[in-house]
Amino acid sequence: MNFKLAIFDLDGTLMNTSPGIFASANAAIEKLGLPPEHDVNQLSKFIGPPITQCFVKVYNLEPSLIDEAISLYRVEYDTHGRFNAHPYTGIPQLLSTLKKRGYLLAVGTLKYELLAKQMMEHFNLDGYFDSIRGADLDSTLSKADIVNKVLNDLSIEANDAVLIGDTYHDQKGAMEAKVPFIAVDWGFGFPRGHMKDETTLAVVRSPEELLTIL
Repeated sequence: MNFKLAIFDLDGTLMNTSPGIFASANAAIEKLGLPPEHDVNQLSKFIGPPITQCFVKVYNLEPSLIDEAISLYRVEYDTHGRFNAHPYTGIPQLLSTLKKRGYLLAVGTLKYELLAKQMMEHFNLDGYFDSIRGADLDSTLSKADIVNKVLNDLSIEANDAVLIGDTYHDQKGAMEAKVPFIAVDWGFGFPRGHMKDETTLAVVRSPEELLTIL
């Protein structure tokens, strides 16, 4: 496969951010006087969709409480959660190898853009990326919108880029942006052993396997 640009999702693809996200979500819910969620499978639904949908998917929260929940979550995550994470094994080596092969690299995430940039800097990954794009504060941007921002930043055509992600939201965003898609099964959306379908170029089981494709 011959691409000029590889766009990576962040949560569940580049990094395991679940400890900070899950704890912050439960803290926000408890501040609303509601019971926390301890089922990891249920909490995993918090990773992938826009944050406006997450509290409904995980906690079945009433619409009237969503704005307050998001505000509480962001304060908790900014204070205690954002750096409670780690890159998946092999990710720094993957990024280094792709740069040596001449790839442009980018982050395209539904996480708030400034936060995504801060996290990449904190974990010393920012130097690998030519563009880091994420959600706006009101979560009005779709995954496709974010991918298109990356393409515009780097003046790359859609068919010269590939999006790499771990959820159906990534897959849908790639389709809408008309960018090829590679799924990873080490994150939160696709289960281990997830099978390729007609909208996916490949499903990879490790960063090392991704290097055999790109």
